[in-house]
Amino acid sequence: AIEMIAAAQALDIREGAPGDGVAAAHAVIRKYIDHLDEDRALFPDNDRMVELLQSGEILDAVEDAIGPLD
Repeated sequence: AIEMIAAAQALDIREGAPGDGVAAAHAVIRKYIDHLDEDRALFPDNDRMVELLQSGEILDAVEDAIGPLD
């Protein structure tokens, strides 16, 4: 979960456009977890990300964007 949060943060600050699948995953993550622009405790974000990963919403969004993953 924390790696997904870190990846979303990296996408926020890097230049360039991600691929369609990555963009879909990033959009779902940002729907629930705000960009880290000020220092804060991260355990609520981590707990939310665990729930999000278990829900399958990210996978559904990515597959909607690029097709089924095998």
